[in-house]
Amino acid sequence: MAQLENKFKVSLLAASVVAVLSMAPTVSVAAEVAADEEAEVIQVRGIRGSMTKSVMDKRAADQVIDTITATDIGKLPDTTIADSLQRITGVSINRSGGEGSSISVRGTPQVMTTLNGEQMLSAGSITTIQPNFDDIPSTMVNGLDVIKSMQAKTMHGGMSGVVNLKTVRPIDMDEGLTFLAKAAVADGSMGDDTDTKLALFTSYNWNSDVAAYINVSRDETHLADYTVGSTGNDWGFNASEATGFVVDEVDANGNGTTDDIYYAFQGHAASNKFIERERNGINGSLQWNITDSLQLTGDVFYTDMEEYEYIAAFNASQDWSGVTGWFTPDADGYTAHDNIVLNSDTGEYETLDGAYNSFHAGTLQARRTMTHSETHYTEKEAVNTNLQLDYDDGDKIKASIRWVHGEAREDQSQSVIDSYFNSGEQGNRFYLGEGGVPISPSNPWGYQGQWAQLPDGTPVEDSHYMIPIHVRYGSKVHYSMPTMTVTEADGSITEEVLGSNVDRYSLTSTNLQGYYSDAELDAYRFDVSYAFDWDHLVSVDFGARYAERDVDTEGWYGVMPATNAYGDPFLARWKDSEIGAPFTGESYIAPISFNDEVLAGKIKAINDFEGTTGLGTLYFVNPKSMNNPTKFHEDVYGVPNYEMLTNANTYDLTEETTNYYLQGNLDGEVFDLAYTGNFGFRYVKTEFDINQYESTSDTTYEIDGQTYIVGGGPGSPNPIGPVVNTKRDYHDWLPSLNLSLEITDDMKLRGAFTKTVTTHDALNLAGGVTINRDKSCNVTAANGDTVFCATGASQTGNPYLDPWRSKNYDISWEWYFDDSGIFSVGAFYMDIESFISQETVYLPQPDSDGVVRGYDVNTGEFTGVTPTTTKSNGDGGTIKGMEVGYQQAFDFLPGIWSGFGVTANYTYSPSDSDSRDYDGDEMPIADNSEHTSNLAIWYEKDGLQARIAHNYRSKQFKWIVNKAPYSFARWQDSTHYVDASVSYDFNEIVTVMLQGTNLFEEEQEQYLQWKDLVDKRFINERKIQLGVQVRL
Repeated sequence: MAQLENKFKVSLLAASVVAVLSMAPTVSVAAEVAADEEAEVIQVRGIRGSMTKSVMDKRAADQVIDTITATDIGKLPDTTIADSLQRITGVSINRSGGEGSSISVRGTPQVMTTLNGEQMLSAGSITTIQPNFDDIPSTMVNGLDVIKSMQAKTMHGGMSGVVNLKTVRPIDMDEGLTFLAKAAVADGSMGDDTDTKLALFTSYNWNSDVAAYINVSRDETHLADYTVGSTGNDWGFNASEATGFVVDEVDANGNGTTDDIYYAFQGHAASNKFIERERNGINGSLQWNITDSLQLTGDVFYTDMEEYEYIAAFNASQDWSGVTGWFTPDADGYTAHDNIVLNSDTGEYETLDGAYNSFHAGTLQARRTMTHSETHYTEKEAVNTNLQLDYDDGDKIKASIRWVHGEAREDQSQSVIDSYFNSGEQGNRFYLGEGGVPISPSNPWGYQGQWAQLPDGTPVEDSHYMIPIHVRYGSKVHYSMPTMTVTEADGSITEEVLGSNVDRYSLTSTNLQGYYSDAELDAYRFDVSYAFDWDHLVSVDFGARYAERDVDTEGWYGVMPATNAYGDPFLARWKDSEIGAPFTGESYIAPISFNDEVLAGKIKAINDFEGTTGLGTLYFVNPKSMNNPTKFHEDVYGVPNYEMLTNANTYDLTEETTNYYLQGNLDGEVFDLAYTGNFGFRYVKTEFDINQYESTSDTTYEIDGQTYIVGGGPGSPNPIGPVVNTKRDYHDWLPSLNLSLEITDDMKLRGAFTKTVTTHDALNLAGGVTINRDKSCNVTAANGDTVFCATGASQTGNPYLDPWRSKNYDISWEWYFDDSGIFSVGAFYMDIESFISQETVYLPQPDSDGVVRGYDVNTGEFTGVTPTTTKSNGDGGTIKGMEVGYQQAFDFLPGIWSGFGVTANYTYSPSDSDSRDYDGDEMPIADNSEHTSNLAIWYEKDGLQARIAHNYRSKQFKWIVNKAPYSFARWQDSTHYVDASVSYDFNEIVTVMLQGTNLFEEEQEQYLQWKDLVDKRFINERKIQLGVQVRL
């Protein structure tokens, strides 16, 4: 197959380092040059020093900005970059395995990330705009800026702001050698493995003429990330008492009527999930003052991460059957709500007869009980280099020439296994013989169960078999597993708890998929500043920038070769004992017992399902046996695995941007009040060259000279076909204004206006089409194969989407009552031109045999077109709010109390969107919390530093779950996270540190519309870290 060439040049790091170092003069020469005067350099150490520096930076800034300064070299206040950023007003974070990963600013994820003021490539966000920092060790960063109002000269690209990562500038270090080493170990409250962290930093400053540093970081972390709740994402149904249960007209709750409806999840699950990450980072810099006016800087910033995500989940479901009412609720196991629907004719919401019930306790009549194993293996690697020449004549002219180069890649493979311990016949799943005739249940060793029952316990014979499992959602999810009676092959009777006997399990279904993503960036810029001896207009900045960013992504499905009864070779994505071969119908995979020698050493007993009770010990294909997902499949099935590209996630995109800016800088007095500011504009031209790929109607595919049948039940994709190329461009004029008025010597009033433009995620622009197909059309192809008809489609990318555009307004009052103290109140308003919306269009989409029929599942007719959802520019909206911040060191207090300090902030951010929920209420912007707050109390005195911090985030709207004719709002409940740290300096050299994160094991709960309709809970552990630092 054609596979994306890995363009990432491993040697680039070494080459860049050599290139940078070769620019320096020899040490002996540099040492002979004495500086005429020594610049004032503030070396920040400790909590108080960090707070003071952050206040100084904010006060001196010519725009709305918040900063975080490291408490020592490479030592942010929190364990991750995102966790530190959440302490800033208006910033909220998402978590991965309990660690902060991606961020939003003022409710929007469209935030640009820069490195020392210029664009960077991060392997965690190759195809997205939202920053993701989980692959960057926090020790590589020495400070963080969150820029909320743009200057014309500021690097644009974020709708709500820019996050700037700052590294050490070696020329600012103390003269001579600086060396720092940190080592730490950490244990979690739920896992057994120990984390290790190591960081080494060394720099040398030769008389402030030449300076260099190198920083090396390595982390190995193990993160508990248990998940309990529903299976899948938004897998659910409306279960009507009239038609949705095992027979029609079932009074499921015994209230005397049969007009109620329930929200029925497709399944309920409990996951044992752990994430293992190995992060490596190397960054360094060399600065050379060639003359008094000329400085050369070279930077390298390299990150590498390997991640394994291991999932072992129990799953009880209704197996995608037509019986959506597959439970009997307890008397207190549901909550009745008004049955509200939208009348499409009148546009009004109406209340119908009966109730809509949210289910939270009762007996499941499961048609599939299984254990589910997944392993996700991800590699991320990125390198960013910067070469910069700065000129300052010491008088009027400053200039800079800069070249930034970046490369990044992210590769992932994912193996998924379903292992039944029911027989499979409950869902009509059988191992098939010649002509598709059933031979045995798909798991011949599994439990059969009993006939489906009415709510009063009466069996409905000749319906279907099921296995009764009681579930109750409370502070934990409580399961009650039934005792099963099994007739053995010799006629003996065995009684055992469901799932407790490994002999009942089989490896039933597997699949493999992944992607390769690569990106490359080159940016060239030229900046000039010219100073005037004028009042008010004191200088002018102007410059130009050109950048090109290339993104290439290949999504693939793993397929195995097989032959049907005629000897015809075909490719199968689904390695499943119940699926028949094309043309002939017999199963091409035999059932595999957990006792089969091919699985020897690959089975694991697990009884650790945090957040649940009652599941006991269950058996799984050990996710760690799939560390190499492709090799696992080849070993188990004894044939090679091939990677077939999928058009939906295969694309390449080139983005070229050309920027010019002009900015005037102001400094003067108005009515005897000092003021500073800037005004200007930035012109941005954006050009896209996008290649998308269509899915062909070909039913064969050639590999190494062999032609295989593809498509149909075995699930191999149709080959990707013609390239659809789109070229488009647009341009924007982006005015900006920032003003700061000195009301008194310690009070400032700021105001800002900025217009921003932000591109979309690459997938939203360039992704292909995914087609949903179903065999309910009852069509047989000319070759006798069952046809899966196209019933719906989703177009992932739309290259004609207009970018995010916004007009942002800020006003704030700031009181700097001492060197490290500030009280501020600010308000912001964002007028967003357009949000992405979904629309449905009708397009010809091919069926599994390549023929376009356009089957309508509602009417049974063939219309020639298929409803296809696509992204479009919808209505705009507004985000507004206020931010309050307070910081103070209590050094004016006597004795021990003088060591205390406090930092607190609060953000109020209401928002509106055009999404409406079940009741017809307008929903806020997705992922935006109306209320967020931070409170940190700290102490620093006599070498002792301590800090305890609390972060609160109110509930956040995620998205609308549509189950026609109902629309349910998916919410994530409010969260409280508490972290603490303490350190002690034994002397100027040695420091010991103890740090705890998520001390109270906060979990994240998501629910649909009503709090008792729990969809998922994400449960993370407390981490305690002990470390030591040595500084020379």
